[in-house]
Amino acid sequence: MKMRLTRSRLIEMLEAFKSLRVGVIGDFALDAYWYADMTISEISRETPLYVRPVVRETYSPGGASNVANNVAALGVGRVFAVTVLGEDWRGSILRGELEKAGVSLEYAVASTERVTQTYVKPILLGYDVQQEDSRIDFINVEDLPQTLESQLISNLEKCVSKVDVLLVADYLERGVLTENVRRRLNEIALENPEKIFVADSRTRIGEFRGMALKPNKIEAVRAVYPEKDPRRVSLEELKEIGLQLWRRVEKPVSITMGDAGALIFTEDGCLHVPAAPTEPPMDFVGAGDTFLAAFGSSLGVEAHPWEAAAVANLAASVILKKLNITGTASPHEILTKFDEVRRVWKSWPSPRM
Repeated sequence: MKMRLTRSRLIEMLEAFKSLRVGVIGDFALDAYWYADMTISEISRETPLYVRPVVRETYSPGGASNVANNVAALGVGRVFAVTVLGEDWRGSILRGELEKAGVSLEYAVASTERVTQTYVKPILLGYDVQQEDSRIDFINVEDLPQTLESQLISNLEKCVSKVDVLLVADYLERGVLTENVRRRLNEIALENPEKIFVADSRTRIGEFRGMALKPNKIEAVRAVYPEKDPRRVSLEELKEIGLQLWRRVEKPVSITMGDAGALIFTEDGCLHVPAAPTEPPMDFVGAGDTFLAAFGSSLGVEAHPWEAAAVANLAASVILKKLNITGTASPHEILTKFDEVRRVWKSWPSPRM
C-alpha cells in the first residue's frame, strides 16, 4: 500500500466530519489573557508597588474545553461536553465561549462545590515590547465530591449512546476523571467496540483500556518505565514502549514528538508520520489538544491511523502560528496548510517504518 495523503482524500475526510458526533470528557478549563499597560502604571497608595492597569482581556476555552472547541472548529456535526463546571464568573464565561462555538452543554454538570479551573496569563505591555508575568491560577484543591462523580458517570453513559467518538482529556490530578470515572470509561469502551475512544492523559495514560491512546513522549515513557529519564530514551526504545502500550489496548497508539512528528502503532507495527513543517514564531499552547481533536475525529470517519496523524499534524501546525491564544484549525485552514507544505515537500507526509 502506497502511503501518501492526497488532496482529494484530505477533502473527503474533512467533508465527512460534518456527519460525525463527538463527545469530550475531561477537565474543562478557561484560559484568560489580561493585558496590563505598564506605560500608564502608577505606584499604589497602599503599597510601594506599581499596579497592573488591565486595558484589555480575552478569554478562550482551555484544557479539555479546548479539545471540544477544536472539534467544533473542524466542522463536526455535533459536539458534546461531559464535565463538571463551577457556578462562578469563570464558569459563566466558559459556558458562553463553548455555546458560541456550538458545543452542547447537555451533559455538563454545574455546581457551587467546584471551581472552574482557570489560567490567567497577565501580559505586561511596554512601549515597544510585551512580557508575560507570573500566571494566576484558579484551581480545585479538593477531590471531586461523590455526588458530582455519580452525576458525571450518568451523563457519560447517556452521551456515549449518542456519539460516534468519545475523546478523553485527563489533565488534572484532582480533576473530574477520578478512579471510578476512569474505571467506568474502560468498561464502556470495552462494551462498545464499534465506537472510537481516544484517551490523552498527563500522568495516567497507561491506565486506560479498550481505547486508542495519544501520549507524548514523556507520558509514554513514564507509563511503561517510570524509572527512566524520558530525555535519555532513544527512538528505538520509544518504539518498543509504543508497542507495549499497543499490546495493552489493541487499539491505535500515537506518540507525539513535537516537531519530530508522531509514531503510530497498530497491528501492522510502527510508522513515523513527520510533522508539517512550521516556521517560527510559534506558540505551542494547546497544540496537543488540537492534535487529539483532529486525530480522534479522523479515526471517527474511518481514516487509517497514519492518515489521522497526518491530519492532526496539519491542524497542530495551523494553531502553532496563532500567538497568545489557544487556537483552533478549520477545514479551510488545514487544507491551505496542506497546499503550503506540499509546495515545499511534495512527498509529505510519506510515513515510514
